[in-house]
Amino acid sequence: MIRGKCARGVMAGIALVWLASAGTLGARELPAFKRNGETTQLHLDGRPVVLISGELHNSSASSPAYMAPIWDKLARNGVRTVIGTASWELVEPEEGRFNFAEVDDQIRQARQRNQRLVMIWFGAYKNAESTYAPSWVRRDEQRFPRAVRDPAFKAMGMAAFLKFNPALSAFGKNLASADARAFAALMRHIRQVDREQTVIMVQVENEVGLLADSRDRSAPATAAWEAPVPAELTAYLERRRDALKPHLLQLWGRGGFRTSGTWREVFGDDRAAHEVFMAWGFSRYVDEVAKAGAREYPLPMFANAWLGPQARAPEPGDYPSGGPVARMMDVWKAGAPSLALLAPDIYIDDFAGTLADFQRDDNPVFIPEAKPEAGNLFLALGQYRAVGFSPFGIEDVPEGSELFQAYRALNTMVPEIVAAQASGTIRAIRLTADGSQRVDLGGYTIAFQAAPPTAGAFGPGTGSAAQAPSPGYALILQVAADEFVIVGRNVAPRFELPGQQVELDTTVEGSFAEGRWVPGRTLNGDERWSLFPTDSLRTVRFRLLRRPAP
Repeated sequence: MIRGKCARGVMAGIALVWLASAGTLGARELPAFKRNGETTQLHLDGRPVVLISGELHNSSASSPAYMAPIWDKLARNGVRTVIGTASWELVEPEEGRFNFAEVDDQIRQARQRNQRLVMIWFGAYKNAESTYAPSWVRRDEQRFPRAVRDPAFKAMGMAAFLKFNPALSAFGKNLASADARAFAALMRHIRQVDREQTVIMVQVENEVGLLADSRDRSAPATAAWEAPVPAELTAYLERRRDALKPHLLQLWGRGGFRTSGTWREVFGDDRAAHEVFMAWGFSRYVDEVAKAGAREYPLPMFANAWLGPQARAPEPGDYPSGGPVARMMDVWKAGAPSLALLAPDIYIDDFAGTLADFQRDDNPVFIPEAKPEAGNLFLALGQYRAVGFSPFGIEDVPEGSELFQAYRALNTMVPEIVAAQASGTIRAIRLTADGSQRVDLGGYTIAFQAAPPTAGAFGPGTGSAAQAPSPGYALILQVAADEFVIVGRNVAPRFELPGQQVELDTTVEGSFAEGRWVPGRTLNGDERWSLFPTDSLRTVRFRLLRRPAP
């Protein structure tokens, strides 16, 4: 156990901390988000990357013995970045007494396998609850007041089941200070022990917000609700009025776009207005915690969102009110400027629509939690230029799965993917069960449909009893004039050009290795009828021949 007492007062700025840490870490550049061509990318060791990663179950990393066999499985299956956890209850089981054993084990195990880590700080909030806060915090309700909910609130969805779980008030100043001190101790420890920069990003808290009411009604929250709206927020809204999300613009506009007054006067007094108030409260809370950690070790930090509104959770409080959902992004950008991005946890069917809501110039797309669907990985990287994709519960994904096949294929071409993201020469499609899709790239329209059934399409050992193939998906890169590389499964592409007849000149199966194309078989004849099998991924390089249409 390590005894620690966080220093009081204002600490040195981030720049000075970096100068100090540079002497410890050498001259290595810290991970950072940088603009590169048409997009913003995560740079590690001075180079842009994408994170083809996976998130552990919440409690897995609390036991090194439980995790021992999992590390090799993840490394064997191409999971090069693991999202692990550090929980406040284990890091600071007694106030001022710190234990980093589980954190150190994650760093050690990942480093041995040349993996990187994204660390989640389960502080006072995890899934809109406070179950990961230490017992000494939850027991002291005088010092750390609980959020108060209206007992008459009719909650829908998961909120109806979670309404009796502990939720601390984000408006209690003691809580933010204690959480920030513990997080600062964690980041200081990581800086000291992780000289190889195994940890590359940190998520601050997890799916914050309030369930089972749209507004915290505790005494400190009510005092904040009745106070004037902070000038930082109204000034931000003024600056971005023409770019605000329609929902927020409408809420602000119904009161006449006031720039002063109480929350009720500026935004109203209904669930929608309460969500704005809670978003400001939670964003300021997370920013205070994040800044305390960044003063110790300024890795990129982000917050994640439990999505809403949803069909079964249509109102704030049915989903966590005040969380960094898409329609509250502007409030969060104003309230938590120290965060590099706001990230969606996506378990709903509308994966593409969610990414479209979160993609903006000041918010690189990163998916820290999702279902383990390979098609969504392709869509994220190719269509929305995501910096990473991480299915939740990655240790449960079976060996040889479709997802791990995709990881192995895409890991070999990360330099090509990031270069194509920067130049805008990348696209992706994911077909519906009976649909088709078209994309424009390099002057061509590429029409995709499901691969036609052919003899042996399901591979050896299968037959009529074989399970139907999953809907197709593909990643498309333009690599030269009239040349494309497609990584796909269960798709049939057709290249079109107005006024031209387009033929396949050559189709070569292959792969990438250390930044170069390694050709395999040249596919021709009837093999061109099914270039992308229904049961496995294939990478094919196309060279096209265009002729005037007859």
